[in-house]
Amino acid sequence: MANRPVVHISSEAAEVNNEISFAWNKACDLDRAVEAMTKMPLFSNEWDMADWRSHRQVLERSLRPESQGFSLHHLLDILRDNLPPDGILAYDVGAHTHQIASQWRTDLAKTLLATNGWSSMGYGMPAAFAAKLVFPERKVVAVVGDGGFQMTVGELALARRLNLAVPTIVLNDGWLGLMKVKQERKGYRLSGVYLGKPVESPPHYFGVPCRPAKNPEAFSDALNWAFGLTGPSVIEAFIDVESYSQTVFD
Repeated sequence: MANRPVVHISSEAAEVNNEISFAWNKACDLDRAVEAMTKMPLFSNEWDMADWRSHRQVLERSLRPESQGFSLHHLLDILRDNLPPDGILAYDVGAHTHQIASQWRTDLAKTLLATNGWSSMGYGMPAAFAAKLVFPERKVVAVVGDGGFQMTVGELALARRLNLAVPTIVLNDGWLGLMKVKQERKGYRLSGVYLGKPVESPPHYFGVPCRPAKNPEAFSDALNWAFGLTGPSVIEAFIDVESYSQTVFD
């Protein structure tokens, strides 16, 4: 796939590296670019719906590897079933970013909020709280890793002060999962990525009630509890970090 030409159409050029062969990679006016593409003549290809369906099935299976523990893909399936079409999911940066971006399905525009580009950790909770302020009548959920939660846990004080009914789901696996996977793939010794063995959840953070979830059933119950509240909440989901090694970059 490295030699397949890529056309990158954006207001900014993409970073160049040896793994991508760009046929076009320049900053351009997006409105004019889209208008120009609509005027291009139609051409045939060898794709058909059977190929698309087969690809989708293979992708869906690869995103859900066999697991003896509570994995992120279990959590996302439950959350998707319980969040309405106009519900908003804001998620942070980490190994879960890749899983959510691939697995999550949306019905409406602007219902999945993520940071791109430099992709700094600490985005998920502020984005979710801002979305709730803009759309107070809609369900909004934040999903963050345990590393990102340590960086932005103080934002819960704001959510409590403004009484924002937003559940914050913390993926507690005891690792900086994305860095762990990258070090594994390069054959490096794991360094600076272990956050420590997860401990039992406290009853609250800054007065915001918290519930643990160590399996899919407990997570489903905790989600129903959180959606029934009139203010903020935290669900600590104790998930298996090893599923990232099987899923995210394969």
